[in-house]
Amino acid sequence: MRGTTYPVCRSMMVTATYMKSLGHEVEVFDKCIDFRKNEKVLNSFKPEIVMMYVPPTAELKDTEETSKAAKRFGATVVWAEVLACVFSEQIVEKGLADFVIIGETEAKFEALIRELRGEKNFISIPGLTFNNGEKVITTANENNSDLENLPPIDWDLVDVKKCFREFPHCRRMLYMYTSRGCPNRCGFCFNTFFYNSQHRKRPLKYFLEEVKYLEKKYRLDGVNFSDEVLLLTEEEIEQMGQFRKENGLKFFWGGQTRADAYADEETLKKMYDAGCRWLLLGLETGSAKTRNLINKQMNQDMIREFVDKCTRAGLTTFGSFIAGFPDETEEDLKETVKFALSLNLDAFLVNYYGVILKTPLADKLIADGKMDISAVMDAEGLAHWYPNLFKNYSKIPDRELKVVKSYFDWLTFTRKKAESEQKNMFIRKAIDVLANFARGDLKSAFGNVYSAGKTFVTVVFYSHAFPKIRKKYGLHNINKKR
Repeated sequence: MRGTTYPVCRSMMVTATYMKSLGHEVEVFDKCIDFRKNEKVLNSFKPEIVMMYVPPTAELKDTEETSKAAKRFGATVVWAEVLACVFSEQIVEKGLADFVIIGETEAKFEALIRELRGEKNFISIPGLTFNNGEKVITTANENNSDLENLPPIDWDLVDVKKCFREFPHCRRMLYMYTSRGCPNRCGFCFNTFFYNSQHRKRPLKYFLEEVKYLEKKYRLDGVNFSDEVLLLTEEEIEQMGQFRKENGLKFFWGGQTRADAYADEETLKKMYDAGCRWLLLGLETGSAKTRNLINKQMNQDMIREFVDKCTRAGLTTFGSFIAGFPDETEEDLKETVKFALSLNLDAFLVNYYGVILKTPLADKLIADGKMDISAVMDAEGLAHWYPNLFKNYSKIPDRELKVVKSYFDWLTFTRKKAESEQKNMFIRKAIDVLANFARGDLKSAFGNVYSAGKTFVTVVFYSHAFPKIRKKYGLHNINKKR
């Protein structure tokens, strides 16, 4: 596990760029790549407002400490992003933040600044949680940022070289975007409340300006679209290819999409010609019952045909699955395993189901009495609330879920097809760790070694040590070539 998928926060970069374009003085402090102390940053910049972005991968204890440091400094503290949204009332109630913005941030943050300096009529701002002096209030969410008026991202706000990540087909990949939201309503996904299941495009020319600048100045060679779902039109695909050709650009790209997004094989070939090299497919399950539960109806034969079309077009395919949905049975999981192994995928990404509050599936768990929300919130801090959402709500024993996930992790790790662009990964991981030592970041280096070692041992143990469970789920000998 090389940590290759950490994206610099899209919302943070877009909002910082937008605020700067309005004449505000802005500094970005991304704690995943910037290891300065909170106090040093606060004392040098002296901010009036600190916006805390709390993505699902955030270190929540550190988030709380940073927020408290900002409040001691006298700054107004605002939280944003998915985890902040699902715990918005509790965050404000416990004083961790003065405000929480629900959904996209730019227009709401601009309105919040205006009200803080004016009449303080916060109730007029959509998608905002705050304390009015008597109680905590959350206004109805509305995605009101005008994507036409959000300027291209100012990448000089961060140390771009530290943001680069490796990915198949590229060594200097960044996460960028062409759209927001998703028109679908999958029952487990944050999109239903965060973007109200709306899909909106930003002008493609803004992305093209950004990528040209980044390739010319920083030698960027890959873009992984952080779009909730990548839905490029034929015209946009052709525009992307023409732009690469006219400007002598060589960056490759890919992103997350649905297997029913591009039915025509010729379109996939055009994507390849325009620089596309990979697609992440959210497949989730092979069980018809579970598909009904999560409101994700896709025909298995169509999915299988789509993966084969991608292979013929030269595209690397990542299949994403979720194990342990609420009330999922062993038979349901067997169907998912059988379906996954029948696909000609380059890599399998299997995750455990984790509850995201305010989604249809979470609401059903609560309504059915299977999850006590008050028990989730009993712990003192946010860092203790979050793990409570990852309990096993399926009818499958924990050990069996771990065996299935670890099997697919090991299968992906050892498959030559999936790793063809990732030679000498252990050597490069060692170099990464040594680089952390060299710049004095001993805590991060030791943390990386411990995390990678723990993950590796866990995967090897569960993928090899339980042959009866593997046989039960139709998982062939882990060391046998397919």
